[in-house]
Amino acid sequence: MEKNENANSIGKGFFPDDELAASRFDALAAELGDPENLRPQHAIMIADVVRNEKLKEQLNADIAKRGLGEMARNGRQSYWRENKSVSQLMKLVDQQRRTMQALGLIAKQKDQSSESDDGDDFDDF
Repeated sequence: MEKNENANSIGKGFFPDDELAASRFDALAAELGDPENLRPQHAIMIADVVRNEKLKEQLNADIAKRGLGEMARNGRQSYWRENKSVSQLMKLVDQQRRTMQALGLIAKQKDQSSESDDGDDFDDF
C-alpha cells in the first residue's frame, strides 16, 4: 500500500489541483514500468500527454456545442466559416500520437508503401 501512495505522489507533483489528471499521469507512468524510476524527460512528456488530453476534451466540447462550422455574414456577403477547434483538435491528436510513440506507449506505424502489392506479376522478374 505504501508503494501505491508513492506512485500517486508523482502525478500529484505535476497536477496538485487535478485528481483526474494526476491519476492519468500515474496510469501512463505505470505503463512505462516502475514509476519511481521514471526519467525526467519521460515525466515531462507524460505530463504533456495528460495536458493535451484535457485540451482535447475542451475542443471536443466546443465542437459538440458549435458544430463543424457556421454561416457567417459580413455586410452583404455570407460565407461558411469553419470552427477552428476542428483543425486544432486534429493537430493536437497527431501531436499526442507522436508523443506516445516516442514514449513507446503505442506502436509506430509501418511504412505501407513498401508492403503494397499492386496485383501484377512483374515482381517475379
